[in-house]
Amino acid sequence: MTRGFWNPGKKVIAVHRTASLCTAGGAVVAVVLAGVASPQAHANGDDRGKRSAAVLQELVPSAKGPGCAAAVGRRGSVVWEAGRGKADLTTGRAITAKTVFDMASNSKQFTADAVLLLAGRHQLALNAPLSDFLDNPPAWTRDVTLGDLMRHTSGIADYQDLLEAKGIKLTDPAGQKEAIAAILASRPEDPPGKRFSYSNSNYVLLAHVVERVTGKPFPTFLQQEFFTPLHLRMTLSPAVDVPGKAKSYDAKDGSFTPNSSPWKQYGDGSVQATPGEFVRWADNYRTGRIGGTELLTGVTEGAVSVGDVLRPRGIEQGRYGAGILLLPDKSLVHRGDWEGFHSTFKVSPDRNTAVTVVCNVDSPDNFRAADQLLDIWATAPPSATSTRRHLPRAADHPPVIGPRAASAALVTV
Repeated sequence: MTRGFWNPGKKVIAVHRTASLCTAGGAVVAVVLAGVASPQAHANGDDRGKRSAAVLQELVPSAKGPGCAAAVGRRGSVVWEAGRGKADLTTGRAITAKTVFDMASNSKQFTADAVLLLAGRHQLALNAPLSDFLDNPPAWTRDVTLGDLMRHTSGIADYQDLLEAKGIKLTDPAGQKEAIAAILASRPEDPPGKRFSYSNSNYVLLAHVVERVTGKPFPTFLQQEFFTPLHLRMTLSPAVDVPGKAKSYDAKDGSFTPNSSPWKQYGDGSVQATPGEFVRWADNYRTGRIGGTELLTGVTEGAVSVGDVLRPRGIEQGRYGAGILLLPDKSLVHRGDWEGFHSTFKVSPDRNTAVTVVCNVDSPDNFRAADQLLDIWATAPPSATSTRRHLPRAADHPPVIGPRAASAALVTV
């Protein structure tokens, strides 16, 4: 499956690790989690936790098969989180708020923000041509800018399609080197800057640019500049079973087949996290702790229309900025799809509330569930937020623009 944003035109390919089937009925224990809400919500007789649990139960009617986890954040605090279903059908391990998922294309915002961070430090420019960061660059790379890559207006084909055309399947080993080689051996399908066309190639190339500019492996750069300073328990680890991670599945006729791929590209995906950590990250869109106002401006500045890509989801308009979509109401949203992992991330127009819903099997509509949860919590008064798992206030720490030490303690979830 392509690491996707909503793109009905992309073909979807199922990857099966084994040929054996594990039925939903084979699960050992059925677990239903009502979720964890803030102490204030319980004290005030607030029913938002109960309503949120109902949304999750509607999304995952049976807890015996694969399922989903969700979290809501308010100004850096996790105010509600829960899981329902199985993280591993073989062992019967349940999905909980502590379950880790591959966030797939929701990882792109970190790649784009890494580029914006370097631009703010004058280490690169968004109007610089891709050719500046390549050895022996093809002629066409002189016409593609970093801004074109970030906003998906480069016209470059998706590396998954390019690798498959070379006979490399999703079940075959392939990494960053193979993807970049396939990209550079091709030519753009459209003139750069002409139109929006979602391609994972753009973000694999941006990760390469960050490595070229900083001299650091891209996962290390993200850890030092984003995850550690914000005390986020996240990691960029493609094709790795990190501790506590869910298995992903394909569903067919009531049975579930494990779905995985040994591909190890990054920049376009592969951030591993819980939904709770992701909504904590979302508060940077409000505070600008990492990158300051310059980065926050760059997230939406120059965003381009995505046309009718989202119409099947009921969204008539949207503009793609720095690894994130800006909707007409000023909310931010993105989806991610890789293997059997499917995630939706959304931030409210005022940037006070964020929602993440992620599943380890294709769900009927996790985007709709994210909208419902945002509606439940976005109007909550600030006093209803919890101090549990709270990020340091922006007033206590200036925006992180220069390098930060990598030794800060991680928050244990």
